[in-house]
Order: sequence, then structure tokens, then C-alpha cells
Amino acid sequence: MRAKMLAAAMAVGLWGIGMASAQQPPIVIGVSTGQTGAVAVAAEWELWGVNLAVEEINAAGGLLGRKVEVLVMDNKCNPSEAVNVANKLVEAKVVAIEGAHCSSAHLASMKIIADAKIPMVTGIASNPQITELAGPGRNEYSFRISPSDSAMMEALGTYLGEKKVFKNAAIIGEDTDFGRGGADAFKKVAEKAGVTVVSTDFHPQNTPDFTSILTRIQQRRPDAIATFQVGGDSINFLRQAMQLGVRIPYTGRIELGGRNQPIIEAGGMEKSISAWTYNATIDTPSNKAFVEKIKAKHKSEPYLQTWGAYDSIRVIAQAIKDANSTEGPKIKDAIKNMKFTNVMGKTVTFDDHNSAGRFVVLQTVNNKKVGVADIVEVK
Repeated sequence: MRAKMLAAAMAVGLWGIGMASAQQPPIVIGVSTGQTGAVAVAAEWELWGVNLAVEEINAAGGLLGRKVEVLVMDNKCNPSEAVNVANKLVEAKVVAIEGAHCSSAHLASMKIIADAKIPMVTGIASNPQITELAGPGRNEYSFRISPSDSAMMEALGTYLGEKKVFKNAAIIGEDTDFGRGGADAFKKVAEKAGVTVVSTDFHPQNTPDFTSILTRIQQRRPDAIATFQVGGDSINFLRQAMQLGVRIPYTGRIELGGRNQPIIEAGGMEKSISAWTYNATIDTPSNKAFVEKIKAKHKSEPYLQTWGAYDSIRVIAQAIKDANSTEGPKIKDAIKNMKFTNVMGKTVTFDDHNSAGRFVVLQTVNNKKVGVADIVEVK
């Protein structure tokens, strides 16, 4: 009788242990992005990648035997809001952060995440300062998997110099860290490529009317317009250019595809050349599978924001596995030391500035179709 009671007690104890294991709290990864404001649509594309990555991780058993969840907060693509969001994510005890989408928001968040020792990974924010400020002896907790504007413009400048496509260009950018950083990077490489910059215009985010800027650009008759804009501003600029009959190729960081596809098909972006971080047509098994999953869920090809978020979450997940821990310093060290194969099939490591952004996709428009001119590895 006593043996039966002991056996029953052991069974209850083991059942209790099993229940406790099953009820372990989830591992929570923070997401800081601009759900409202200038990049609201792009933030939605970003979350496509976040959610797919988390779904795949959980389907494979989670991390360290625990389910993964995300805590998404809206930084409005605004530095002040990004600081508030970073503090809230720290208070929520997230183990890492995917974010902060916009360069200004990312830069504003960097000190907070370093002080809290919580790694933050981006595949979207592109300002060169993020690279300059990150790494050992600087900000050890900020990581980037995509190339900076400097790296992208370096690749674009080499291409323009070799192909001799444009003799001169006008620049237009939003008045943000992204816009000004991209414009500065373009100016540096343009000179080496033999491309003369005939004008530079900056505008506030959410500018409703670009008529005066477009009129000035038309009067200067450039061979190309180098744009550094995001979201609604980029679309409004292109639509208004179409309405005014502007038929000048675009370059810089213009998106070739996505919501601009109707303009491309109408002939409004012919002979454009852009430096980008991702293209859905890249012919690798992993990218094809990724594209098909996004198409099945969202009836759309993935965008650069989708890819950047998807692989950022995967980097964080791999680091947690490698570290066998959810402690920030251990995750940070694991990211620093990892070899990661991105969705495009490229194996990368993180350099002394915590960057794994080695590859730039050069895209072109010919005969109203977008193609990949080259995938360039940069230092």
C-alpha cells in the first residue's frame, strides 16, 4: 500500500514537473517599428517577415523548449517616440529587439539598448552612422544585417562609373538621417564615377506637393534623379512626376517594384538603376521558398523590409540557440561570433562594426520590367 502511495506521489510530481515545463513563460522578442506615420505601409511589410520567422521557429519547437512571442510597439519613425518605445521594451524585459526600422529611430535607440544590454538587430535602417557607432569599444549591442547607404552607394557608384550611364544627376531626399545620409553618400561616389550633381533638395516628411522641386529639376535637365525617400513621400513624388510628364530615370535608393510597379508598367521609371538590399527574384532555393510563403499569406512578393525583418529574427533565434541562454550579453556574444546564412543563400559573419551587410543588389528597369543587374559584395 505504501509503495502504491509512493508511486502515485511520484507520478503526481512528474506530472507537475511536466506541467511546469509546458507552462514556462515565452521568450519575448521586441519589435520597434513605425506602424503609424511615414513608413506605416513598409512597417506592415516588415511584420510579414517577423511573423513568418516566429511561426517557423515555433513550428520547429520554439527556442530552449519555450514558445517565442513578439511585442510590437509603434515608434512612428520618430526619434523621440523611438526612445519611449526602447524604454518600454526594456521594462518589458524582452530578450532582444528587431528594429527600429527608420535610421533616426534606430540611432536614437542605440544608447538605451546598450545601457540595458539588450541586442538590437536591423535589416532595414541604413544610415552610415549606425555602422560607425557600432561594434567593440563603441555600441556592442547594435547589429545590422543589411549594407549601409555608404556601402550601397559605393556599389552603385562603381556600376555607374563602369557603365557610364549618367553624366549628371539631381538629388532629392527627405530631411531625415536616412535622406541626408543617403544623399551625402551618393555625392561622394558620384564624383568618383564622373557623375556631376546638378542640384540637391531636401523636404520634410509627409510633403504633399513636390511641384516646385520637380519644376526646378526639369529646368536643370539631369540625366537621372537620385532619390532618398520612404513610404508615402516616395510614391507621391513619383506620381506627381508622372503627372508633370517627367521622364527622367531614377537612381540612388529608389524602390524598383512594390507599390511603384504601376508607375514602372506605365513607363515612368524606364532606365532607372537603384542600389537595394534584396530582390524577390534572386534564384536560390531558400529565397524561392521564402517568396512562396509570403505570397501564400499576403498575395504579394516580399519587400526589402520583409526580408530584413525575417532574417533579423532568425539571427536572434540562432544566437539564443548558440548561447543556450536568453541573457542579453550572451546573445550579443553569440551574434558577434556566428556564421549566418541569409535567405538569399549568402553566408555572412559580423565585422568589427557589428555589420553583416556584405551584399548590394543592383536593380534596373528595362522595357517596363525590373531585373537584377548584379549582386555586389562590398567590404
